[in-house]
Amino acid sequence: MTDDDLHKLSLYTDGRKLQKSKDNNNQEVAAHWNGSQLVSDEKSPLGGKMNRTFELSRDGRRLFETLHIDNGRSNTPISIRYVYDIAGSDTQSGQDSDPNGPVLKRNPPDDGTSPQ
Repeated sequence: MTDDDLHKLSLYTDGRKLQKSKDNNNQEVAAHWNGSQLVSDEKSPLGGKMNRTFELSRDGRRLFETLHIDNGRSNTPISIRYVYDIAGSDTQSGQDSDPNGPVLKRNPPDDGTSPQ
C-alpha cells in the first residue's frame, strides 16, 4: 500500500524474513489472515504494541483499517478506524499509481476532526 505522501507499507503473510528498514517511507510488516481480516502485530511509533486490521466491506467497495495501539505509559488503549472508498479515475496521482489496481481514498472522520 502507498499513501498520498508515497509512504509504502508492504504486508507479508508468507512467513518470510523481513528487512528492518531505517526508512519510514518503506516499511515491511509480517501479517496473517484471521478469516477475512488481514491482521498485523507491530511495534507502535511510541514503543508500545500496535495491531492493524484490514477488512473489505460486504460489497467490496470500501476498505476498513482499524489500529489498536497499547500505549504502555498510560495503560489507555487507543483505537483508530479509517474508511477508504474506491475513488474515481480522476483522483489517481501521477506516475506512481498502478493503473490496474484499485484506488482508495480515505474518508475524513465523521466528527469533524482530522486523524493524527
